[in-house]
Amino acid sequence: MSQPYKTPDTDLFQTLWAKQDGLCALCDQPMLRSRFEAAHATLWAKHRATIDHIQPRSKGGRDEIENLQLAHATCNKIKGNKT
Repeated sequence: MSQPYKTPDTDLFQTLWAKQDGLCALCDQPMLRSRFEAAHATLWAKHRATIDHIQPRSKGGRDEIENLQLAHATCNKIKGNKT
């Protein structure tokens, strides 16, 4: 499955990005905002910023900014539905 070439340009995303200084909330490493920042599409797929629920929706977490953070796609996948 192909990935978008850049991260969402929404107020929510921009707020979380600024709050976290562009760092992954799970590993504290820099995230990519654009496919063109990555040397290869595989790197983009792994290191692009995704929105993560701190308390997963499957465990009652809500879609509110207090429960959301940005994380690398890979970090988010590894975390799964853990808190």
